[in-house]
Amino acid sequence: MAEVICYGSIIPDRVLRLPRFPQPGEGIHALSEQLYLGGEPCNVGGHLAEWGIPVAIAGNNVGVDPLGEFALSHLRRRKNTLVSCQADPSAQTPTCYIWTTPDGERTIVPSWPTTPSWSQPNATVLQQARIVSASIYGPGMAEMLAVARSYRLPLAVADIAGPSDPRLSGAVIVTTSEVVLRRRHSVADVEAWMKAIHAESGALVVVSAGPAPVRALTGEGGWLFAQPPSITPVDTTGAGDALKAGLIFGWLRDWPVAEMLRWGVAAASLQCLYQGPCEHPPTQQEIEPLLATIAVQ
Repeated sequence: MAEVICYGSIIPDRVLRLPRFPQPGEGIHALSEQLYLGGEPCNVGGHLAEWGIPVAIAGNNVGVDPLGEFALSHLRRRKNTLVSCQADPSAQTPTCYIWTTPDGERTIVPSWPTTPSWSQPNATVLQQARIVSASIYGPGMAEMLAVARSYRLPLAVADIAGPSDPRLSGAVIVTTSEVVLRRRHSVADVEAWMKAIHAESGALVVVSAGPAPVRALTGEGGWLFAQPPSITPVDTTGAGDALKAGLIFGWLRDWPVAEMLRWGVAAASLQCLYQGPCEHPPTQQEIEPLLATIAVQ
């Protein structure tokens, strides 16, 4: 059985590592290029599966092309993973182009050449699941949300714009980053935004801020702050997905919010030490020694 349904964009990541970001009109040589399996459902699901949680991956179908074969073959090799997406001859597999620099920063440009079809988990999976992780984008998202609510499945969502986001109804976990709030959604007062999300949903609301403390507004309305360990990031791609996976992991085990935060922050920090969005998800054995170093107050 799958405890978690991870729904959204199933999209390979083509990562170009640059010495620095180019100036407008400038040409610059890449240091290397690598293709990874990406997309939030694959990243969140990859971490949970590594920690022994059975997951179902669903969202857009991929094309009958090399990128589609790459995505499906990687998913099918994963342990604890049920693959609900399919190969669609009428679709062209999307690609996410990611530029990274040695300081761990990144720029992401998704490309969807065609409007893909999508697949949803079957009734058996929906009946067995305990929570749905819904990403910021995915064809069929409205339909998936409706089905999840009809089965009374709670949601874990990320990077929403505000209280009117359709994914907020039924959410028990909401995650995002301060960078996303300020740059994508033009949020000036992060804590006011968190209060508005909490007032609308009653969810645990968590906002990361790089090396600064992670802020959390609990379901009961209290504030917690978790200080990430000091690291030298290699690639921050997928860190937010690792944080979300860690919170879901703790939620499934009915942990106190402080313990959920520690696990999520530890997973996100360790994720930043590897190239790729979920190529080397940290194991429980790697995470556990780090927990005591993460102060939550």
